[in-house]
Amino acid sequence: MYGTEEDMAAGVGLSALGLGMLEDFVCATYLVTTLWLIDFILSRALGAGSSDTDSMTVHTFVKWKQQRILRRVVTFVTSWMLFLAMTAPFAADMLFVRLRRMRFTFEVVAMAIAERDMISSVPISNSEYREAYLTGTVLIIIAVFFAAVRTWASWADLMRWNPVCELLDIVSIPFRSTKDQELWTPKEVPEASDSCDDVNEGLLESGKPVQYAQTVTPKRGTVLERLTIWLRNVDWPLRALQLVVAVLALVVLPVIVLATSQACSPLVANVGMNTTLNELFMRALRITEDGFVPVVANGTIERASAYIHKTENYSLSAGDSLYRKTTGFQGDLAFNITVDDTNPPNVVVIAVESFRFHDSHYLVGDEDPSNLFKGWNGTVVPNFDKWAKRGVAFPNLWSSWKTSRSVASLVYAQVPYDSTESTDMKGGRADVELSGMPQLFKGKGYETFFTTGCQTVYDDWGVFLPAHGFDTLWGREEFKKLAQSDLGISKEDWSGSAHRESNWGVHDDVSFELLGDLLINKTKDQADRMAAGENKQPLFLTHYTISSHVNYLSRPKWYADEEKPDFSALYEGEKYADNIKAYAEIRYFTDMELGKFMDRMETEGILNDTIVLIVGDHGQAPEFGNDTPQLRDLSCTRVAGALIAEGRLGKYAGLKIEDAVEQYDMLNTLADITGVPKDGFYQDGVGRSLKRSVTLGERVVYSNNPNVKNSIVRGHERLRYDRSTSSVLLHNVYTDHDMKNDLFPELTTEKKNQWLEFRDQGRQVTAYYKKRWEGKCLLAATCDS
Repeated sequence: MYGTEEDMAAGVGLSALGLGMLEDFVCATYLVTTLWLIDFILSRALGAGSSDTDSMTVHTFVKWKQQRILRRVVTFVTSWMLFLAMTAPFAADMLFVRLRRMRFTFEVVAMAIAERDMISSVPISNSEYREAYLTGTVLIIIAVFFAAVRTWASWADLMRWNPVCELLDIVSIPFRSTKDQELWTPKEVPEASDSCDDVNEGLLESGKPVQYAQTVTPKRGTVLERLTIWLRNVDWPLRALQLVVAVLALVVLPVIVLATSQACSPLVANVGMNTTLNELFMRALRITEDGFVPVVANGTIERASAYIHKTENYSLSAGDSLYRKTTGFQGDLAFNITVDDTNPPNVVVIAVESFRFHDSHYLVGDEDPSNLFKGWNGTVVPNFDKWAKRGVAFPNLWSSWKTSRSVASLVYAQVPYDSTESTDMKGGRADVELSGMPQLFKGKGYETFFTTGCQTVYDDWGVFLPAHGFDTLWGREEFKKLAQSDLGISKEDWSGSAHRESNWGVHDDVSFELLGDLLINKTKDQADRMAAGENKQPLFLTHYTISSHVNYLSRPKWYADEEKPDFSALYEGEKYADNIKAYAEIRYFTDMELGKFMDRMETEGILNDTIVLIVGDHGQAPEFGNDTPQLRDLSCTRVAGALIAEGRLGKYAGLKIEDAVEQYDMLNTLADITGVPKDGFYQDGVGRSLKRSVTLGERVVYSNNPNVKNSIVRGHERLRYDRSTSSVLLHNVYTDHDMKNDLFPELTTEKKNQWLEFRDQGRQVTAYYKKRWEGKCLLAATCDS
C-alpha cells in the first residue's frame, strides 16, 4: 500500500516498528489512565470493598453486597467499552488495509451513518463479511476476557498497580516524617489513604483483611469533612511529583511521539501509525489537523499562473490564488464550432456512470496496444462510437474516482476534494461560494438544469446543486412522478417484476426518454419566444446516468429478457467472468438508451440546436471484482469522452484529441465554444480550453484516486504517487494498461527531477483545494483557515 519493493528494507521496517510501538505505548497509557481514574472514583464512592463479612450486621452486609455488585458492574462495563474503543479502530484499520487498501478513520463511520439508506448497494463480498464478523467476534471475546479479569481479579485494581510507585517511593523518602509514616499504616477507614503504599497494598501482601472494630455501621462523614481530612493527610511533595509524572506521561511523551512521527519519513510514519491514537488526536482532542504523518503540502501554492494555461486570458485576484476573472481565450485552434450569438445553442452534458475509455473500440483504436479487446473487433458501446466519430473524441480523458468527485471536476473545473471518505458535496456545503458551468451559463442568460435518475439524498446532492447554480433539480422522485404521469409506468413497476428502478435510482431507459421530452418541450418554447420577438433563453443541462452502477445486475425486465450481443471474448477465462459479462451487458444497455436519445434528438431537429458533451463520470474494473476495482487504476480513472455538435464542426468532425485532458478542462472548453460573457466570468479552476491546439505532452493533468494513489498524466505517460511517501511509479498508459513495467528507474536524473516537480505541484494544488473547501474561501484572494 505504501512504497515499492525497493522500500522494503530492514531499516524502514525497524523504524516503522519502533515508531508504532511508541504510539501503541502512548495509546495504552491513555487507556490505563482512564481505567485508573474509574478505579479511583469507585474506591472513593464505594470504599475499598472489604470482603470480611463475619462481624457485619445485616444492614451493613446488604449495603456492602449492593456496593460490590455495583462496583463490579461498573468495572466490567467500562473496562469492556474502553478496551473496544482502543482496539476496534486498530482492528478496523488492519481490515481496511488488507481488504480495501485504505486506512480506517471515523469519517468512514460518519459517511456510513449519513448514507445508511445506500449501504445495501455498496459492494461487499461474502469473504469480506466473514472476515469482518470473525474479527469482530474475536475482538469482543478478548474484550470480555479483559473486562472479566479487571472485575474479578483483585490484582487488576489499578489503584494497587501504579507504574511509578517504586520511583515515587524512592523520591519521597526524604519528605516523609514520623507522623507521615503513621498516616501510611492501615486504618479503619481505608479510603482515607491513596498513596502507593495504601492499605490495600498492605492487605494484598499479608493476605489478611482489616476487620472493623465495631459491630455497627461506622458513621460516614460528610463530603466536606472527608475532603478536609484528606487534604490534611496529603503528602504535598509526593503529590507534586505525581503530577509531574502524570504530565510527562500524558502530555510531554505524546507530544514528543507526535513530533517524532511528523519528523520521520512519510513511509515510516504511515506504516507505523496507530489509527486509534491518530483519530484521538485529530478528531476527538483536535490537537493536530495532520495527524501522525509529515506535512508535504500545506494547502498553499506559490504561483497560481503555473496551473493556468497560457491560452486563457485572465486577471488573478492574488498571485497565490486560483480565483480569477476569465475574459477570453487565444491561440491556434484544434477545432472550431460555429456558434451564432443571436441564437445560442443549448448545451447538454451527459455523465455516464462507470464509463471507462476501453469500452469503446473507437477510442482504443484498431492497434489496441494493451490488447484490451483480446483480438475482438467489436465494441461494447456501438452508439457512443457512432456519435463520437461524428464529433470530437477524447481518448486520453481522465477523471478522479468517484461520482460525487466528478461533479467538482466536470462541472466546477477543480481538482476534487482529497479524501477517501468525504467529497466536495458532502453536507451540501451551501455556505461555500462556488463558480463553474452553471454560473458561466447563467451569466450568458441560460436556464440551468440538473437531472439524474439517482436519489439526490446521496451525498447531499439535493442540497449542494441548488445552492451552487442550478435552477432546477430532477432526481429519482421527480423522474418517477413524471414517468407515472407521462409514460404510463405504474407504482408497482418500480420495485415489482418490471424492475424499472434499482437501489440507486430509475433506470436509464426511463430517464433518457423523459430527458428527450424535456429538450423537445424546451426547444419548442424557445422557438415560440423567438417567433414572438423575445430573446431565446437557451438551456444548460447536466445529466448523470445510473443504471451501470456496480453490481451491474439490476436491469429492467424487458432488457433482461432481450437477446444481447456476445461479449464472451472479453470475459472467457477470467476470474470474474460473470461480473465482466454483467458489466458489459449493462454498459450496452445504457449505450443503447443513449443511442435512442441521440437518434430521437436528431430526428426532432434538436441536435442542430444543441451541443452535447458525453463523458464517463469515472471508470470501473469488473475484472478485479466489485470489492476493490480501484486496484486496476487505469480502468477506474481513464474515461470515455466525446463532444457532438451536429452541423457545426465542419472539417473537424471525427477529430481525436490525443493529448492528456481531464474533466476539469470542459468548463473552459465550453466557455471558449459558446463565448465568454461580455464582462468575463469568475472561476477558480485549473482546466484549459481543448478548442485550442497545444503540443502533445506539453501539459500535465491531475487524476486522483484517493483509495489507491494520486497521479499525473503527461502525454501518454502517467506517474502514480502517494499523498506523502516518496515512492513513484511511471507507466505508458497506451502500451501498459495494467501497469506492469515501471519506467521511472530508467529515466535520466533530469527527467526524474522533472516528474518529481510535477508530483510536488500535484500535491500542492490538491491540498490547495482541500484547504479552500474547508476554509470556505474558494472564491477569495486569501484564505486564513
